[in-house]
Amino acid sequence: MAIRFKTTIQVIFAIWCMGAPLLASAVSDVVAMQSSTLPDHPLRIVSLDDLTTEMLLSLGIEPVGAANPDAYRRQGKPNAEQLENTVSLGSPQQPNLEQLVLLKPDLVLGISSLHTGLFGRLDALAPTLIYRVSMAPSSDDAIDAADAMLRHLAGLTGRQSQADAVLNRMYEAIREGQQTAQNLGLAGQPLAVLYPLSIQGRFIVSNEQTLVVSLANRLGGTNPWPLREARNLHRRIDVQALAAEDDLHVLFIGNFKASALFRSPLWQALPVAQHGQYGFLETPYWSFGGAETATVLMKKMTDELSGMTR
Repeated sequence: MAIRFKTTIQVIFAIWCMGAPLLASAVSDVVAMQSSTLPDHPLRIVSLDDLTTEMLLSLGIEPVGAANPDAYRRQGKPNAEQLENTVSLGSPQQPNLEQLVLLKPDLVLGISSLHTGLFGRLDALAPTLIYRVSMAPSSDDAIDAADAMLRHLAGLTGRQSQADAVLNRMYEAIREGQQTAQNLGLAGQPLAVLYPLSIQGRFIVSNEQTLVVSLANRLGGTNPWPLREARNLHRRIDVQALAAEDDLHVLFIGNFKASALFRSPLWQALPVAQHGQYGFLETPYWSFGGAETATVLMKKMTDELSGMTR
């Protein structure tokens, strides 16, 4: 492994980032922070979050260690069966650094929303790369970010052909979803993805930069409740908000078909219910994810849209 060094500026920057947000002039649009030297074609890679774990697995790389791989398997995330020999490093927020050192990784991967404050310590242990993941308003959405991060990681690991195949599947799924939405006449019509709080009779709206909203926006509809705040992942709306949208289409996150809310007279009186313009995405993950997750979610969206009536 090449000898690594830090300039004075890099040291100051790492210390400053322990308790502050990233500078606008950080490394690149894809990378938030990285060690001064990264290995060529790393083989022993550690992943500190589900997103980078997914990217590695989609490229055919099993991480030697990962944060919370059991939860990744339990939630049925893409290629979870490949985590056969991956060592658990605890939670993404507080990874076990002693165990990480014992794995002797060539490269450690993380994301800025979780690991900015850990960069200095990680960098002292092994070459480290922190990908930029943010809710800040941007002309790029989560699909653009997934594409850019996967291509970047493929370049580091020499897996460009694998990345191309994964991205081709994602964009094909998006095209099929867009065609279905077009056939349904959704262009410019209100389309939302909501998480129902069935007991409260309220609904969670997700940030525009989340994966599920980015996918929904690509279908050509208009989000009635866009959330574009860098520090807010979710906010809540009530039934009255849905009642005000006469031609609303909704994709609900989670398996809530049997919920009492969706059998109640209140729900049945709403335009979205009377028009039959709603469906359910039976998935435990939606806020963040890579190209493989995007493909799965878009296919679910397309299936649900296909079952809606005008």
